[in-house]
Amino acid sequence: MKREKIKLYINKNMIAPRLSYTTFLFPFLGNMFNKNIPYSDKIWKYGISLRYFELVSFVSEADYILMPHEYWKLKNRYPNIIYAITNEAKKNGKPILVDASGDVSGRVKVPNARILRINQYRFNLPKDEITVPVPCEDLLESHCGGKLTLREKKEIPIIGFVGWGKLSFKQRMRAFIKELPIRIFSIFNKKYATYKKGVFWRELAIKIFNKSKQVQKNFIIRSSYSGYVDTLIGDPEKNRQEFVKNILNSDYTLIVRGDANAATRFYETLSLGRIPVFIDTACVLPLEDIIDYKDFCVFIDYTDINKAPSILADFHKNITPDKFIAMQKQARYIFRHYLRYDVFSEHLARILKK
Repeated sequence: MKREKIKLYINKNMIAPRLSYTTFLFPFLGNMFNKNIPYSDKIWKYGISLRYFELVSFVSEADYILMPHEYWKLKNRYPNIIYAITNEAKKNGKPILVDASGDVSGRVKVPNARILRINQYRFNLPKDEITVPVPCEDLLESHCGGKLTLREKKEIPIIGFVGWGKLSFKQRMRAFIKELPIRIFSIFNKKYATYKKGVFWRELAIKIFNKSKQVQKNFIIRSSYSGYVDTLIGDPEKNRQEFVKNILNSDYTLIVRGDANAATRFYETLSLGRIPVFIDTACVLPLEDIIDYKDFCVFIDYTDINKAPSILADFHKNITPDKFIAMQKQARYIFRHYLRYDVFSEHLARILKK
């Protein structure tokens, strides 16, 4: 049976000069890797699949007009292009597909659009948004030859973490001042606490786990973010090997939000077939209507973060060795068949057809 593809149209006159286009266009126009992100080539080895999307030459043929650049970049530098695309879509009676899947928070105001997002909150979820995975490297393929190794259940669980987990005094003061309004709001409404910068949540979670004797810690705490060349300290390849090894040699991996209310580490952990311990700051995950994430993740609500070691210890104590193995297999399966971008393309196309 022939598969009906989603037909996308871009007005090439609206491609901004000296601005990287949306990764949605990589399969059609070639990859434009962000030189400030290590391993960009490996991240997009499995990108949007041409099996489910095609680029058409005439707007009349299109299912969607695709905004050619990431929304937040256009808003900051070329808002006139957003305005022009909106007018073109209205004139031709076509909906717009908007890539707003960066770390930036805030409402995307584009009429008659479907908007791709990673930075969402469960208590404030617009109906026009589609939650997409954070693109990441398939670490099992690139570091383990595609061979899944499974950990046997031991009495004491090991939780791992490698990454930015502490702030200098200067960084702390700068971030604190920037977040002062939401911290004040959170006194009256706890949900505003979820907007706090991810490193504050990571710092707190690490501190709480380090005080506990109920779980074994496998933590390597860095003083800077390793996801950008500009902030990375040390040898990138050595850091990456250390990161992968830490996940593989731990029963569970600590997952806490980043600058966005999402975490690349979550998908990287799944790619290696390991179980995330997810500090849930009202996060929204892709395909929640068909994926039961509790089958292969441990979720701890941010309001229970002080009890996180006890929650994990009790969870680990009460699952059978077979269930522990099954969760690892399921983690890899879901990543490989639902959340890696080449296969997520099919699910995205299905959503867009609605």
